[in-house]
Amino acid sequence: MILLAPILTISLVVGFVTAGLKIQFDRFFAIILLVTILKLPATGAVNIFLWIVFLSAGYVLWKNREKIKKMPETNKKKFLTLVPLLAFIGVFLGASVFSVASGKILTTTFGILALLYGLRLVFVRFSPKEMEYKNEKPIYQKICGFFGPVVSGFFAGFIGTTLKPLKIPFAVKIGRMNMGQVYLGNTITAFYSAFFAIILHSLYVTPKFIMSVSDFLLGITLWLGIHIVFELTQIFFKDKWRKPFQIFIGFILIIVAFRFF
Repeated sequence: MILLAPILTISLVVGFVTAGLKIQFDRFFAIILLVTILKLPATGAVNIFLWIVFLSAGYVLWKNREKIKKMPETNKKKFLTLVPLLAFIGVFLGASVFSVASGKILTTTFGILALLYGLRLVFVRFSPKEMEYKNEKPIYQKICGFFGPVVSGFFAGFIGTTLKPLKIPFAVKIGRMNMGQVYLGNTITAFYSAFFAIILHSLYVTPKFIMSVSDFLLGITLWLGIHIVFELTQIFFKDKWRKPFQIFIGFILIIVAFRFF
């Protein structure tokens, strides 16, 4: 009962904010609230957040199952072989760092990411033309295809987030890659990364950082709450509100970032 109020608060805030921003799986706001509202140690917040990422990414993939079926066979093979391998390598490295990192290192990293994510929300937006790119730059496609899963895996293993808010602008703005394809690819990568991170955080990290049953239960509970609020908010949130809302939330993240330094 003691946890009911903060769980409801986190679900309402994260569900509403991510609905306004159309963020469906890498809900970094949750990890910030787990530390500030639930007063959890950074390690516990990471372990719970991994379940939110894993379940959210899995749900998005289930909704896009028809698109995945229609992928070219070469892409399917890559997403079944190379991507999980690269993601696991990244997760292993990230989990190794997580296992020896101090709470201060983790919270400082939260602050850095909150600052970067906030700046991205304030200053980076996509034009209709950018949303429909067809001819990506081959070199950036190869860079994203190889290093993307490793980077996402590393940060999932280390800090829970898959770095999607920074990876997608790089792929679209610099690499001129198609937004829909990039988003789906990042979702698949995030699913693998969170899955492997959960396994390694359950079996591999030092005992004091190990993932517990309570982390699992709280992660599932929060995901359900966030998902319900997200779906309900989507019904009423008008598109004309999204741009000012994005800038507002970006400034909030920038301000909150300094709490962790």
